[in-house]
Amino acid sequence: MNLREKQKQLTGEIIREAALELFCSQGIERTDMAQIAEKAGVSRRTLYLHYKDKEELAARLYVENLERMFGQLLFDFDFGQPVESLERILDQYLALREQEEALIYYDAIFGVYYSTLAKNPAELPDFKHAMEVWYSRFLSLETLTVAPDDKKKWLDILHKSTHLYFMYLQKAVILTHQRGGVVTEEERAADRQFKEFILAGVRTN
Repeated sequence: MNLREKQKQLTGEIIREAALELFCSQGIERTDMAQIAEKAGVSRRTLYLHYKDKEELAARLYVENLERMFGQLLFDFDFGQPVESLERILDQYLALREQEEALIYYDAIFGVYYSTLAKNPAELPDFKHAMEVWYSRFLSLETLTVAPDDKKKWLDILHKSTHLYFMYLQKAVILTHQRGGVVTEEERAADRQFKEFILAGVRTN
């Protein structure tokens, strides 16, 4: 990668960070490209060289955030120690709530925004591509010592458990934003309690 390409990549990252902050603080609908350019410290011309419109930028953020939240975490699953590795993954989800809750919050508001456009995020080409990549990586996980039925069982548990916990955390983040954005100790305790509730159900299988 030459210097020009590195500069373009860095500018793109700055734009996306600025857009994410604005989208989360004032909503996607109430944010325009001029505000994003000002926040990012770039000209409108530069912004439009990277993204043709707000919708394209918002969608890029959505898929990129999914990759950061799920594209790596799920592949930490170990079929040799399924319950223990699932707990580690749920703990990483909980860490997102503590350290990068904007990613979870944005997932929620993007879904609402896209529905107002009568569109489904799952139909985005980049989303479909990401899902294909993740699925192929799942299939290639080293499971030589795991029976096919056990593999299917634990992949199903992994999917359902992480989806359930993410939906819970998403709702929790929205409620926190509605109350001013400060996570209380009671909320942290509830987050941990719900994680243990999921694991208790897994251990009965």
